[in-house]
Amino acid sequence: MDMRTFPALLGAAGLLLLTGCGPDRSSGAPAVPTSLQSVGTCHTFRTQYEMVQPSDVAPPVPCDRPHRSETYALVTIDGPLATSPTRPEPEQFDAYASRCDAETLRQYLGAGPRDAVSFSAWSRIPTREEWAGGVRTMRCEAVPPVQNAAAGPLIAFSARDVLMKSESAAVRNCEFGTEVVTCDQPHDREEVNAWLDLDEGPYPDDVKAAAADVCRPFVEEFLGHTLKHSPDLTIKARTPSKGDWEKDTRTVKCGVGPAAAGATVTGTLSASAKGQA
Repeated sequence: MDMRTFPALLGAAGLLLLTGCGPDRSSGAPAVPTSLQSVGTCHTFRTQYEMVQPSDVAPPVPCDRPHRSETYALVTIDGPLATSPTRPEPEQFDAYASRCDAETLRQYLGAGPRDAVSFSAWSRIPTREEWAGGVRTMRCEAVPPVQNAAAGPLIAFSARDVLMKSESAAVRNCEFGTEVVTCDQPHDREEVNAWLDLDEGPYPDDVKAAAADVCRPFVEEFLGHTLKHSPDLTIKARTPSKGDWEKDTRTVKCGVGPAAAGATVTGTLSASAKGQA
């Protein structure tokens, strides 16, 4: 887990105390060994400080209660690092943290090929005491996107296969103008998991049309049907500027949203969330 990214994840307000969302670390709540914190367990933290610690042996909470992360994979720490009698410093685990990979996270979330994933992947390593006792297990944690900067990342349902459900709108990122919002809020664009390069050559006379052409099959895969069946929707691609093009940046970021100017939608348009993918 890169602690430097944490303030950006939470927003300027940081992670504040949430009453009743989990055990008080100062209250003497019994520790739960890393080896017992299996895939599918959910976790909460009262403060930003607690959340960015490299280890966590606090009791899990039910996934239908407010929580901040969910274990989606367990990784065995092996190789020379594992032979150290004392636990190495957290920075030395970076190579293992990469095993908390995006594809495993996508599978756990139930993401379809064109579903964009807004969860972050973090890792938890054994405590120093556990390490001395022979524990070599790393937890991979799925952390949801921030819906409210004052509250930090927080959901009250399991992340397992969540992108296959309509409630996933609360953990998908959409846009309302230039503002990033979760898709359960009114929005005018939803991201599609397709980043594509336009063909080399001169800057297109109509770059939006060129982008729409390359994005169309991916947007329609995301929707589960052709755009002809949804005339109220249109492709909304983020396109390179002419200046970007002159710097050899030709990447298009695909998206979809209402065709009418000023119109918004609430909820996700993903076929995966409707059981159609």
